[in-house]
Formats: sequence, structure tokens, C-alpha cells
Amino acid sequence: MTHALIVEDELDLCRLLSLQLKSLGISNEYVNTIKDAKLKILENHYDLMFLDLNLADGSGFEVLSVVHDTKTDLSVVVVSAYDVERKKALDLGAHFFIAKPFTKKMIERVVHSILEK
Repeated sequence: MTHALIVEDELDLCRLLSLQLKSLGISNEYVNTIKDAKLKILENHYDLMFLDLNLADGSGFEVLSVVHDTKTDLSVVVVSAYDVERKKALDLGAHFFIAKPFTKKMIERVVHSILEK
């Protein structure tokens, strides 16, 4: 079974994305801080991660660096309200970039694209 980590500081978005992923058959969990995300990544195996860049305790780019250094098989989807960060996120190893606000269809397309690899 595919397992995902959601890194997002807005609890409502975590719950929404979590429910949508579950409806697609993807087990998941979420964290709200960079610190918790780093611990989860180092202690668990995830196939997929949805990562916000603007977190309460810093930049999601820190999490992207940890992924780049430790988990080469983890597909990262950056979800951000700041489309100007798209190029940087992709250059640093994100597989996809979704601008907020996103739609259910956008999430489905990205998930299907990743799972078809």
C-alpha cells in the first residue's frame, strides 16, 4: 500500500488532503512543523510527500533538503501559495508543484502520475 506524509501547518488543509488521499487508497499521516517532518522522514518509509513551503517554524525547503540527502525514492509534491517558488522547488528535487488553492482533480492527477511510474 502507498503511504504518504503531509507536511502542512494549516490543519484544515491537512484534514482535507488526508481524506482525499484516503479516498484514493493511500494511507497517510500529517505533521505541522519542519522538526516533526524531519523526524518522520528519518524514522519511516513514505512513497509520497505533500510539502508546504511556508511553515510556522521555517521553510519547507529545509525538508526538501533532508529528502534529497536521505530518501531518493520519495516523490515530493510541493503545495504552495507562492508560485514564484516553483522553479526553485523543482530545481531542489521536488517532483511536482501544485499552487494553492488546489482542486481535487489536481491532486488526483499528480497521485496517478506518481503511482504509474
